[in-house]
Amino acid sequence: MKTPIARIALMTLGAVCVAFLLPAETYSWNQATHAYIADRLGARVGHNNLNEMWGSAAPDMYNFVFAPALCPGWIAEQTQGTYTETFLKVRDAAGTDAEEALAYGFVSHNEQWGADHIAHEACLTCGQPGGYIIVKAKLLLTTPVSLTEPQQSFGEAFAALGIGPDEGLLIAHLITEYAVDIRLTKEVAPRLGRKLATAARSVTKGFPPLLIKAFAADYAAECFGGDHTTAASVLTSVEKGHRKDMIFLGQAISQPEPVAEQLLAEQIVGILPDFLGAPLPVSDEEAVEIMKAAIAAAVSLCDDYRAEIEATIEFVGNNLKDHGIIHSTKAAAERQEATAPSGKKEKTP
Repeated sequence: MKTPIARIALMTLGAVCVAFLLPAETYSWNQATHAYIADRLGARVGHNNLNEMWGSAAPDMYNFVFAPALCPGWIAEQTQGTYTETFLKVRDAAGTDAEEALAYGFVSHNEQWGADHIAHEACLTCGQPGGYIIVKAKLLLTTPVSLTEPQQSFGEAFAALGIGPDEGLLIAHLITEYAVDIRLTKEVAPRLGRKLATAARSVTKGFPPLLIKAFAADYAAECFGGDHTTAASVLTSVEKGHRKDMIFLGQAISQPEPVAEQLLAEQIVGILPDFLGAPLPVSDEEAVEIMKAAIAAAVSLCDDYRAEIEATIEFVGNNLKDHGIIHSTKAAAERQEATAPSGKKEKTP
């Protein structure tokens, strides 16, 4: 018989798995950009490559979960690496080659000295205080909606949709993340969207057991009255929902730019009534046009994204090395060398 806490959590989870909501306080690179960074840092081909890419996207799995019964704030801090001892739980729990590849990507994401530190806290090339995504999101809110209507900014256009200043910044940050994903796919890595979707569908489905080993015990104690089974079930289900979101994202950014902007604008408008707790005061078609224009404007505003991402890759790579964290192909080679008979070295396939 399930405890009342477990019943509430599982009932809430059913609603969470069919709802896509906006992140509460998360300003970061979007998941496709994280996957690209992991792709550049780690193994370049094969299953380990996909595992590293999925591991880098997975810490954001609670970004769109707000049900209090699931303690999303607490578990998101654990996965996103607000504190060093939290995100290293995945690295410490990894035992197989596949798990080590997943953990390598996961740790690269962290907010302390990983990719999210640059997006959240301190951009490396933009010349302004704050994280790159925050800087660009604030700039978007002051950008005119069109040259023919320079008197109206996107912040004002969002307000006309019933979106307050705080919510408007969240919308602008999500749009800015999408803009970087779109530019990165169109200009640098044309297969990025397909690789992200493939990672979400593929052998990386071995990730939930690692997630459970790393977080379920503490999650159960914090949120579910010590019920380990419920904690494990929630972790597995939320991760499954995140995979569906990443398949959509990968497919969307793989389309021609106007189509990608249309799809992502429709997605944002589709969740706005739930996010705002009220219907939009305009038609969905009109709201989609505003969001599509905002995505296009953000694409233009992020014209310096390549330098920032290249600097981020160098920053994260150096920090991973400094913390003794190496990608799976190199780790496997070192294990083979360590276990080879004296005077002989095995070759890594």
